[in-house]
Amino acid sequence: MKVLIFAGGDIENYSFYKKYINQSDYIICADRGIEHTKKLGVNPSIIIGDLDSASKNTIEFYKNKNILFKTFSSKKDKTDTELALDYAINKGAKEIFIAGGIGNRLDHTLGNIHLLYYSLQRNVRTKIINEYNEIILIDNEVTIYGQENDIVSLIPFSMEVKGIYTKGLYYALKGENLKSGSSLGISNVMTTSQAHISIKSGLLLVIKSKEI
Repeated sequence: MKVLIFAGGDIENYSFYKKYINQSDYIICADRGIEHTKKLGVNPSIIIGDLDSASKNTIEFYKNKNILFKTFSSKKDKTDTELALDYAINKGAKEIFIAGGIGNRLDHTLGNIHLLYYSLQRNVRTKIINEYNEIILIDNEVTIYGQENDIVSLIPFSMEVKGIYTKGLYYALKGENLKSGSSLGISNVMTTSQAHISIKSGLLLVIKSKEI
């Protein structure tokens, strides 16, 4: 099952997300994420969170449509996005996309990136997406798809990532290591419409980006 989670971060071009809506079996809104689905004209499957940042008008809008709500106290140990991720995984999601997971709250952005590790531990493929970036975390290998000249950055999530091999990137890696604290893996470039990255050990963030 594919699940799309709308968090409360920034979205500029709403038409970009329609392809993810069309391929998702289930849509979850985490609190302020309901503002995004309302603008898209989409009814989520469920709305999760403490509802402290969503507007009252939008909350009432969805209550009038009999959309399922799962509410929590604002005094909680997990962000609304993590609660939504929990729900998706427990529901049997095999692949999760997080939209609105990047914004001007750097703490929330970093927290959402760390949720990729939470998903990885549970063997659920999860990707943070926006109009300019796709962010995934790997502990073995991945094939990414895009266009020639798309930027791909490899950033150690663990202190060291060993045995990195790449295909389809301009600066090829053939068993090299990357250590935390270095910018060596930033701004590689795709030479074809797909690239393959594998590692021997560690945790590696793979970020495909487009220039703004």
